[in-house]
Amino acid sequence: MDCENNRPVEINIPDPLPDYNSDNNIGLWKQLFAANIGKRAKIETALFDGTVRGICGDIYIVGNAYVGVTCGDKICLCDIYSVKFVTFY
Repeated sequence: MDCENNRPVEINIPDPLPDYNSDNNIGLWKQLFAANIGKRAKIETALFDGTVRGICGDIYIVGNAYVGVTCGDKICLCDIYSVKFVTFY
């Protein structure tokens, strides 16, 4: 949403990497998230101040360094390297 006019803003998300099952990605968060696109999850990430914040929604997209989760009508992007805990529902 545009904060000033309260209207939807379109964003362009680049295509995710095509092969998360390559030898370089085995056992990484991005392989786990890519295998579960469309499933509901709570992703908890570490913030710079040392706290942990949770985001709950459906996994929407996985990139090289981020994961996108749909939260209602919004898409929340998270730095994949700050992920600490994930709960799948």
